[in-house]
Formats: sequence, structure tokens, C-alpha cells
Amino acid sequence: MPGGAFLRPRSRGGPEERRRRVAPVAAAAAGEEPLLRGLFEIAGRSCDVVLSARRLRWSPVLPESPAGDSSMVLQAQEEIMEMKDVFSVKLKRRRFVGRKNGGTLLGITIFKSLNKGENKLTDCAIHLNNLSEDHCHLWFKHLKEILNGFQNRPKSLKVFVNPTSHKREATRVYYEQVAPLFKLADIKTDVTVTEYEGHALSLLKECELQAFDGVVCVGGDGSVSEVAHGLLLKAQIDAGKDIGYIQKPVRAPIPFGVIPAGETKTYCYVL
Repeated sequence: MPGGAFLRPRSRGGPEERRRRVAPVAAAAAGEEPLLRGLFEIAGRSCDVVLSARRLRWSPVLPESPAGDSSMVLQAQEEIMEMKDVFSVKLKRRRFVGRKNGGTLLGITIFKSLNKGENKLTDCAIHLNNLSEDHCHLWFKHLKEILNGFQNRPKSLKVFVNPTSHKREATRVYYEQVAPLFKLADIKTDVTVTEYEGHALSLLKECELQAFDGVVCVGGDGSVSEVAHGLLLKAQIDAGKDIGYIQKPVRAPIPFGVIPAGETKTYCYVL
């Protein structure tokens, strides 16, 4: 070329360099790229905690030498929590009796669902203790953003409770076990305690379901059948179908949840 200058092809790097460039991209696409990393006390042990969009990981950290040298080494026993299993996160505070606001910040509490097998779920809490306000608020903000990113999670539910189901236990089951979890997950509820057979059906025929993300029934098989019937009937009416003869029924527009509180609980095993 003029002036003796030559254009050299840009180096693409060796296989190892290319892997280093690709790895962060793949991690980000998989939701594994770290968003935050910090120290919290978990179950009485100081832990190195890493948050990504999909998972929360933590490993205990211990002095490298028995003498308590300042050097720290990560231990192998890493624990992992899937963010899809988390349904709530709250700032943890110590408050005096009678106070509802303020108090000394102790850390963050994460609430998750735990699969117990045989179609059973339970809830458990993981406490991430740290006295730094800035540290906890930063982590709380990121955790809330991840939870708010799950688009299929309900924000508002219509709930039907049959008070006569199985020795009149449905009301207790809902208000003592279910309602606190809905409140913890910041889910708004509109609750109807049915007064007679067919009550839920008649209400659903007139209900504006667009205001809700789902319908929940707390009761036995008869209650579940009635609410399901009401949802399907409402869908046919809204679609202008002849409810006297429906060859191709329209699906109900919103999800239907069942909290078993009856004698047989058959529906909760087959739905």
C-alpha cells in the first residue's frame, strides 16, 4: 500500500479469550449474572451471598486458620434458593410493643414456598441479618424488582369461602392459614363467605372479572364444582353463547385456584 503501510486483520483471540467474552453474555441470558454480592448473617453464620435474576446463593465464610487470621476462605457448602419460589420479601425490624412503624433494622426476611411432596406446599422464612441500612435497602430494592418482574403472579383475587365445608373448618382455614400468606405476598382480596348453595354461582354470573387476576375457592368438592360452573357460565355469557346448547364452550378468562377444606378434597388431587 502507499507509504509502506499495511492493514493487519484484527486479532480474534484464542479459544480461551473467546470463552471469556461469551461467558458473561451467556450468564446474563440465563439470568445468572450476579446483580449483588455481600455479607449477611444467616442461621448464625457469616455468609457470602450472591444475587442473580434467577437465584440467591450463599456460602458460609470462616477464618482460614484456627488462630482467627483475617483472611477469609469460602467453604464448599453452598446453598441455593430459586427466586421463582420466593413469594415475599420484607425488611426485618425490632419494634417496641404497640409500635407499627420504625424500629431498629435487623436485616431482610425472604419468604419462599417449599415443596413437601404429594401435592403439598409449605412456607418457610430465610433471615438475612445485617445492621447496615444502606446495605439492606439496596438488596431489598433488587429483590423486590425481581419479584415484580414475574408477570404471571396475581395482584388481586376474588375469594369464595364456604363456611359449612367439612365441620365448618373452611372459614378458619382461610383466615388463619391462607389470608396471612396473601397479605404477606401483597395480594389484594375481595372475600365472599357464601350464605347458601348457589350463592357463588349467582355472584359470578354478574361479577366483573376484569378487576381480578384469579378466582379462589375455599371449600370442598361441591363448592369447587359450583365456582367452576360459575366461571364457565360467565365466560359463555360474555362471549354471547347460547347457554342452553354449547357445542364449543369458551374457556374461562382467568385462573381458578382451590384451597381444599372439605371432606374428600378430590379436586385438589386431579386439577
